[in-house]
Amino acid sequence: MRKHYLTTLMLFSCFCIYSQNIEIENNKLEANKQKFKLRNHIGIDSVLLYMDTLIISNNTPYKTYGYAATEYLKTIEKKKVTQQFFKDSIHKYLPKIVESPKNYAILFDIYILLGNTNKRRKKSEQALRYYLKAETIAKKSNDIERIVKIQSNIGLIYQDIDELDKAVTKFKATLNFLEEYKHKLGKKYYQRRFKIVSNLGNLYNTIYQEKDENLVYMDSSLYCFNNILKDKNFKLSNYKKAELNFSLGTTYSLRKKYKQATSFFEKTLLYFKEKKSQSYLYRTHYNLGVNYFNSGNLNKAKQNFIELFKIKKNDDINSNFVNAHNYISQIYLEEGNIDSARYYFKKYKKIFSIASENEQQQKMNITNLIQVNDLEKRIKKLSSKNEHYSVIISLLILFLLVNMFFILRNTKEKKKTKQRLENLLLSANNKETSKNISINDKQHQEIIKGLLKIENNLYFLKDEFNLYNAAKKIGTNTTYLSKVIKEYKEMNFSEYTNHLRINHIVKILSTDKKIRAYTTQAIGEIGGYKNAKSFTRIFKKYTGITPYQLIEKINTEL
Repeated sequence: MRKHYLTTLMLFSCFCIYSQNIEIENNKLEANKQKFKLRNHIGIDSVLLYMDTLIISNNTPYKTYGYAATEYLKTIEKKKVTQQFFKDSIHKYLPKIVESPKNYAILFDIYILLGNTNKRRKKSEQALRYYLKAETIAKKSNDIERIVKIQSNIGLIYQDIDELDKAVTKFKATLNFLEEYKHKLGKKYYQRRFKIVSNLGNLYNTIYQEKDENLVYMDSSLYCFNNILKDKNFKLSNYKKAELNFSLGTTYSLRKKYKQATSFFEKTLLYFKEKKSQSYLYRTHYNLGVNYFNSGNLNKAKQNFIELFKIKKNDDINSNFVNAHNYISQIYLEEGNIDSARYYFKKYKKIFSIASENEQQQKMNITNLIQVNDLEKRIKKLSSKNEHYSVIISLLILFLLVNMFFILRNTKEKKKTKQRLENLLLSANNKETSKNISINDKQHQEIIKGLLKIENNLYFLKDEFNLYNAAKKIGTNTTYLSKVIKEYKEMNFSEYTNHLRINHIVKILSTDKKIRAYTTQAIGEIGGYKNAKSFTRIFKKYTGITPYQLIEKINTEL
């Protein structure tokens, strides 16, 4: 009996020691996991070392988290990532984690990381799938903070897929939810509010840029950022202050207030250099380069683009990287340095060709092809007569090959749009027939007459044209003008503006050969658009084709 008692005691002691060791090990793993949150303070490389300790552990949830966190960190820092390796590793261990209250927290963090990684890679559908899974976990655990966090991320996905109105609605709904449960969040309330309000501010910048609307959106974005900066309750870290300065720089840059924008970007550059944040350093150098270029300081612009090239290599190309080569080629042309201009121009065409194969870069294809043609003409013009003809021939051959590539690839698409092009040209060369509208209300008649004056005087092409100024010019208020446009034009003010501008551009392209030779940016500016990308997007939305396709059709027929 005594032996049995001693054996039981020994087994119980061993079990306690084992359980204690497990608990100690789990506490250590959790402490290492928490280092991920300190990445802005201790640096990405240090955090990656802590994640390695999770990966080599035998604890499946922490091992999976380690893989997901490592993949995310390497993605945001543009480090080399073997995507298939991480995908296989995560898919191997993730299904083994039981969905129980014990694992809800770490499962949520894993799904968030996987969603964020795919979002960074512009894989919005996959990101949304992981976010929805995270939302399910958050609701199961009734975790208010995590529900707020994931709903904010879903708002960002709406923004990525160009559902901007839905994104605004989602962010505002999340803010209302946050206020409702403010008492439960305590100090974390301000952390979550910071993220949502700053995301909303950046979204207003995007809407301004994409929709080419009035300054209301710009004022809204400034309000969001300044609201955070002025509220002492936020207790912002230096990193968050730097993020806000970057956003403010973007806002002023969009307003073409380059001096103010540059001031904000320079502040952030110092901090991101200190923290070695490659992602923000890259974006800041690009924005500084563009700002200095637009303000005429070509030397500073060149310095920033060169710094950008040191950060980002050819293995991960995006539109900023392509455009930076375009800018610096133009800078060298202005300086009269033909060799350097040609060098960056050749690189520009090469990486553009690579980028065009990636689906996420398709939107910039037409704009860049026109810019290729424009740059090529300028280089040939400035080249000396004694240069070897072989260089010029090589450039022309390369240019023709690039064009042939796109012509072959888009043959099917051109067949589908042929009829649409013919209809568009037909409507451009004939006066637009308006509907016979029976207007009984005298005040409505006056507003319609005012709109006709605006159309005849081409007031809709001016930068100042917006709902407020149009109403003021007609002699009514914005609410009444919106109502009349909605009722008689069957569209909102934004759609009405784009309708007038796009129709005007189609007409001048069909009649003016000189304007057809302009770049997309220049054609867009003629129609009142400030951004080539948003102009191309809006043009295609209203006509079903791109400006380049229309010009190509007109030139072929003439």
